[in-house]
Amino acid sequence: MVDRIKEIILQEGLTSGSFADMIGVQRSSMSHIINGRNNPSLDFIVKTIEHFPKVNPEWLLNGTGTMYRSETNDQPIQTVRELSIFDSAPQPPIKPLPVPEPKLVEKQVDQVKIREKYVDKVLIFYSDHTYDEFLKTQKPEF
Repeated sequence: MVDRIKEIILQEGLTSGSFADMIGVQRSSMSHIINGRNNPSLDFIVKTIEHFPKVNPEWLLNGTGTMYRSETNDQPIQTVRELSIFDSAPQPPIKPLPVPEPKLVEKQVDQVKIREKYVDKVLIFYSDHTYDEFLKTQKPEF
């Protein structure tokens, strides 16, 4: 199987590193496979077949048939997996709650009281449920 993987790399004009990056495995794992230290795992083979759909899986696994699929067998086989009790149930989309329009209220404010008031703390709430808190550093001068 290692020779067939090398053949794919050669025919596709890749290096072993670019092949590893393309199918999503570590370059060190690819090196171990190419040098014969490790055998390719099932995950490695599945990723190779997924990223190179024209490669004949029978040829890759057993060495039988041609390297590339024929034109009539060009459609990938799709399997449907049934949900198990461990799968998460699909969640309905979350609808935002309606926000009522703010009502403007006019107030008579005494100018003396305005000078006595200053901002002590500001809280900013974000949509990801985090917040920032800003505290006063010193009393403002008027």
